[in-house]
Amino acid sequence: MRRAATVVLLSLLALAAGAAPAAAARPEKGIDVSRFQGKIKWQRVADDGIDFAFVQASRGSGGDCAVAPDDCGADGQYERSYGLAREAGIRVGAYHRAFAGGGGRKRTQRDARKEARLFIEMVGSLHDGDLLPALDLETPFGGLSKKELRRWVRVWVDLVQKKLGEKPIIYTNTTSWSATGDTRKFARAGHPLWVANWGVKKPSVPAGNWDGAGWSVWQHTSSGRVNGIDGNVDLNRVRVELSQISAR
Repeated sequence: MRRAATVVLLSLLALAAGAAPAAAARPEKGIDVSRFQGKIKWQRVADDGIDFAFVQASRGSGGDCAVAPDDCGADGQYERSYGLAREAGIRVGAYHRAFAGGGGRKRTQRDARKEARLFIEMVGSLHDGDLLPALDLETPFGGLSKKELRRWVRVWVDLVQKKLGEKPIIYTNTTSWSATGDTRKFARAGHPLWVANWGVKKPSVPAGNWDGAGWSVWQHTSSGRVNGIDGNVDLNRVRVELSQISAR
């Protein structure tokens, strides 16, 4: 009680002397973008209070890409967005939108390696402070069984970690992750979770609250508005320090 009274007295004396109380830290805000946002004005994005951004580096193949094949493969806006976002003071990370496929052990492994190599080629190497590389895993899954899908994810994250030197983040949602059998294997291996759950006060977290670790990044809406970007954009927030999900 005596210590608490002293703290209060010192605070009152500071206010009387004209000292302003310390401001609470502003929550860090983020976005994730791809070629579909077009050319982004990154300095305006930074001026609008965005602290971090995941930028699509590559995109796999799958049923939706058959409709628009030019939207598969390398993301033509990645290098531009990565460079300009860093120049604007935004912490940047690369992600790969998976379209898992194959079927059977060898074909599934081959498909995962093909998508991982494309991502690695686009990213090249990580710089200090970059966000960890991320795997965007959501439906469709090309008819893979639970076991095959787990194998696909394991092959992708292991190859990316081997080549880029950092353990990838996994982006998913409860429905998509259930296709793996709601496995806790990747949570236990230390892969941070980037969870998608829109329009709710608290996200639903797969794999037993990610095996007790909880989410690190939450994509909480797909209809955000940010200066410098035409149209809607995904908005994210973090539960951990950005340094905890960044390359060292």
